[in-house]
Amino acid sequence: MALSIANFPNTPLVQYDSDMRAKVKSPVLVAVLLVALAASCGGNKSTAETTSSAGTIATKPPPAAAFKAVFSAPTHHPVVNKNWPIMVTVTDLADKPVAAMLQMNVLFAGAQVGQIDNGKIYHFVGRYHEIITWPMDSIGHPLTLQSVVTVKSKKKKLLWSVSVVRK
Repeated sequence: MALSIANFPNTPLVQYDSDMRAKVKSPVLVAVLLVALAASCGGNKSTAETTSSAGTIATKPPPAAAFKAVFSAPTHHPVVNKNWPIMVTVTDLADKPVAAMLQMNVLFAGAQVGQIDNGKIYHFVGRYHEIITWPMDSIGHPLTLQSVVTVKSKKKKLLWSVSVVRK
């Protein structure tokens, strides 16, 4: 497992795995994207409307996700350069394991600043285990580990706040 994470603030991405090159986006660009995203949110409900022959309108709730996904870790405060085990569990609504895909990202203030194993997509059934080692550059920054779980084209994003500490 390797982790790449940006130095803070406004410095290039630090490499923690072989041959990964990325650049941290300009803070202005990030701010513009966040404002655009915020402006596009809200006001639109996800319900389907149908009209019956009597002319009345019935609403259907949006389809529920067909699976449950749970992220677990021993703490929100991993120690720098020490093994930090995580687990992602994915089941159907009857708690039976299902086939899933997983990609993990590191976020700072909602913006992606790194990826676990260079953004590799893992395929598994039921449970996925990983050992993450956080680098020195991550100490003292309020980070979020985002686990993107996909089952049959449906996605869920699991967020876990992380504050890396020295021992």
